[in-house]
Amino acid sequence: MNVMTRMKEVMKDVKLYQLGQLFALPLQSAIRAQNLALQETISFIEQFGLERGVAKTFHFKAERMVEERKVDPTTGSPETQFQIRPFEISIPLLALIQPPNMQLQEMNVEFGVEVVEPRVEPIQSTIIPSPLLGTTLAPSLSLFTKLSQSNPSTMKVNMKIVREIPEGMARIMDILVNLLGGRAVEKAEVSLPVGIIEGIDPEIVTVLRERGISTVKAFLEATETVELREELARTINISLEQIKEWRERGKLLIKEKEEA
Repeated sequence: MNVMTRMKEVMKDVKLYQLGQLFALPLQSAIRAQNLALQETISFIEQFGLERGVAKTFHFKAERMVEERKVDPTTGSPETQFQIRPFEISIPLLALIQPPNMQLQEMNVEFGVEVVEPRVEPIQSTIIPSPLLGTTLAPSLSLFTKLSQSNPSTMKVNMKIVREIPEGMARIMDILVNLLGGRAVEKAEVSLPVGIIEGIDPEIVTVLRERGISTVKAFLEATETVELREELARTINISLEQIKEWRERGKLLIKEKEEA
């Protein structure tokens, strides 16, 4: 069976897509899933935490025993009196109920792709000289197929999609966190990304950020005690001496930044 015959049979039942589109589908699906999860979080906050744009509060009243010490003006003797007084507490509802905030960290995808009609196109670029430009098979007409199918034109594709925050976005998030904490922008700009410490590779940076450690200052705070250093050393499978070296380098970086 030649390619054209095979293509005609396939076209009767399914729609063909470019190979690049099929490879992009898992990535687009991951982005869409994250978008839908974010919508659920926003919806939860609006339903349970806000009312016409104003934060809902949780109120409750109770009574407590209050001890008062007085001095008798006649005898000069100290006296202790107990009185029951009412008190009231108001707490934002969102401070009591944790909004669901699930983020995609890693996704493994495995699927089969059958190339029905290979198509070759030159790669376009205004920077690379034309003689050096290669070609791409991304426009090839393809379709998803069973992994068990034995066909010379079938490919088994394994994709691992890992969430990683770009360095620039991490810096912006640090500034936003500092602003929410009431600190000035000038102070927030002093924050140094943890990846700037010599010896901390990108994989460890990712692990640290998953633990909420994205700046040099946060790293120093998270490794301040021996117990914290031991726990972190077990998590990322390194020695205590290595963490001590990173701490010293981190302290030096902050000192240089403050003196600059």
